[in-house]
Amino acid sequence: MNFIGIRPIKYLLFFIGVSVPVFAQHQVGDAGQVFDESRFDPRFPDMKEWAKAGVQGGIPLRNTLKIQKTITPKDNLQEAIDEVAALGGGVILLKNGEYIISKPVTLQSNVILRGESKDQTVLKVVMKKIFFKYAPDQKHLVAFEINNAERVGLEDLTFRYAAVDFEPYDKSDFNAAWDRRVFHEHETRDTTLFVHLVIFRNSRNSWVDNCNFLWAGTHPLGLGNCEHITCRNNFMDRAYVKKDSFHGGYYGCWGSRYCLFYNETVRRIRHFAIMSPGASYNVVYRCDFEVDVNFHDQDYGHNLVEQCRIATPVWHSWDAIGIGAPDKHRPPGPENLLFNNTVISKGVSGYNRKMGAAQPNTVYQVTTEFGKPNVFLRPDAPPKGGTFYAVKAQP
Repeated sequence: MNFIGIRPIKYLLFFIGVSVPVFAQHQVGDAGQVFDESRFDPRFPDMKEWAKAGVQGGIPLRNTLKIQKTITPKDNLQEAIDEVAALGGGVILLKNGEYIISKPVTLQSNVILRGESKDQTVLKVVMKKIFFKYAPDQKHLVAFEINNAERVGLEDLTFRYAAVDFEPYDKSDFNAAWDRRVFHEHETRDTTLFVHLVIFRNSRNSWVDNCNFLWAGTHPLGLGNCEHITCRNNFMDRAYVKKDSFHGGYYGCWGSRYCLFYNETVRRIRHFAIMSPGASYNVVYRCDFEVDVNFHDQDYGHNLVEQCRIATPVWHSWDAIGIGAPDKHRPPGPENLLFNNTVISKGVSGYNRKMGAAQPNTVYQVTTEFGKPNVFLRPDAPPKGGTFYAVKAQP
């Protein structure tokens, strides 16, 4: 299966010269990590809160959870989930192959879906959804939904929207010219593609680790009103519905707290979003984005973006940091900090196209007011330990 957009990702190289192996035995987000008091800087009390982001107790190592059931594409996935949930939970191992998803799948607490091989275990979503103009609550379908659950895991899988035989509209060349059609016009070739791949709602202590999300109908992955979720080592590329006000092509968290995003690679969607009332104490660490990081609609602030590459292509519609528009959104919350990121805005170095290159070891903050630059330089000296995300392996 040679889907466009899949590529092996073994190392993500950062501007500071550090390479992070995806399959290292111990990595950020694993069990056994604690706050590093030796690096605490009392000028920035949020450091203690950011260290709590992600699954409480960490993502369990693969060999510590029992495989309760092994299935193949011939088996019924929902029945397997229900069966394992009734047993108290455990891992469902999906053998390699294409699993056709023609109706919504609901995950339950303590159930982990694990692929035999990420690129060869493919959950092929073929559902469609008609947009009802006068029933916005029925706007989208969700292929995999997690509601009011905990200890749910998605590991080593490819989620691929495959309901049509044409590609999403975007650009493969980073320097291609801006084109209004990508983000600001309807998808007219087929108007029934309002299908999210994976949505967590009102859930906690769950994780998505080492998965591909390809060609989503709308959102590839979203966390709504959740707490302590870890998204790690995932690759996302492309979405069909990315038009204004259609809530399509987002990845991120809305109204969620204490979520950790680590080593995520994201391409050719609308936004990575931290948004909506309640969104606070989320950490975005060492990710590689070719989309903007967008704070809008009144997040509660106190979110951290550190050591990421954020590079919006020339054809993208936003600078590296977005804050929404005053005629559509409420302003961002306070104390959203940016530190040691490499940023390019529509091909120009900087958090926006006017302020110039972001300086290393310098603290920046997202504005809380419309009508001002979306990011400003803070006068504070950098944290004494060289990072705001101060965690270490427990001795």
